[in-house]
Amino acid sequence: MELTSFRPEHQDRLEAFLKVMQESRGYRFDPAKLPPDILSVKETYQENGLGFWVVEDAKAIVASVGLRIPHRHERIGEIKRYFVHPDFQGRGWGNRLITHAIDVAVGNRLVKLRLDTMRKSEVALLVFRKHGFHEIPKYNDNQIAEVFMEKDLTAREAQ
Repeated sequence: MELTSFRPEHQDRLEAFLKVMQESRGYRFDPAKLPPDILSVKETYQENGLGFWVVEDAKAIVASVGLRIPHRHERIGEIKRYFVHPDFQGRGWGNRLITHAIDVAVGNRLVKLRLDTMRKSEVALLVFRKHGFHEIPKYNDNQIAEVFMEKDLTAREAQ
């Protein structure tokens, strides 16, 4: 298993993975209502952002993370679609995903990274805090998110 950049041939497996992740969190998955960024990963993350990465195990995606730049002029990046399949949690993939996203952001001279999540994502919240993210006021219009976090990439530990 390794972290690789998203490729078009991953699309069906990514959608299957997101179905598992939504249903494991108690949400109903509707393939007809896929978020626009998932339908256009290349354009959203790889052309207009910084990247989208997946971890595969036996041709199934078991983890993902996206990094985009919604505020390029402010040099602020945003972590999106950070998920680790429940069967693969506790194996260090969450830490690897966040470390990779931070390294790419620092390498691209961003000054801050932001993300949003749910309170029930307790393991993810622990990972985010471990990597220096702290809670901030709501910064976007995500109606589902309950926790908004930010990491200062100019701080010494980000280097």
